[in-house]
Amino acid sequence: MVKCNILIAVILITSFDCKAQSPIMPLDTYIHNTPEGGYIKDLDNELDKFVGTWIYTNGLTTLTFELQKLELFYDGEHYEDILIGEYKYVENGIEIVNLLPLLDEGSGVIAHGHKISGRQIIPKDRYVACNDCDDNERRLRLSFYDPERSYLSTSVVLRYLLDETNPEKMTATVNDDYSVILPSEDSPTNLRVPFGEYTMVKQ
Repeated sequence: MVKCNILIAVILITSFDCKAQSPIMPLDTYIHNTPEGGYIKDLDNELDKFVGTWIYTNGLTTLTFELQKLELFYDGEHYEDILIGEYKYVENGIEIVNLLPLLDEGSGVIAHGHKISGRQIIPKDRYVACNDCDDNERRLRLSFYDPERSYLSTSVVLRYLLDETNPEKMTATVNDDYSVILPSEDSPTNLRVPFGEYTMVKQ
């Protein structure tokens, strides 16, 4: 009888788990087209190539990204595979912002609490146009957040450079998404990381 009850419990848990992550949909699915309980999955492991530590260097100025892949992140309605990360920016040898320690604080379960997060696949002509991208090339757009300037709406577009494999490289374009209402007249209108494109090398 005990074995029977255990078997029934396992079946019920398995059934619930499958139902909770159904249907499975590709990474480029628009979130509003996903039914409740659906799972937007990285079916082709497109996020994997971005995982790791990346550094842009120009003299004494550096920008560092640390990116991790988080699978089955649940936002209250849907499941997603996404990237999360933090960054550090040093300008002329002076550290301007360093959020890298936040990645080790166990806050990964609150994925969108990280200052870099998302999984949006974009074509060559959206957000930041890419004239030298192939027609079928898929870039990645992530939210990019400055905790001292949370009123700004900004993102970063990542492009993995297929011809740069030794070492691996990507471009990261930090972009101002749209105009916002400033808290005060003297509020900064830029992030502490300057807008623009950075060519980053994987470590």
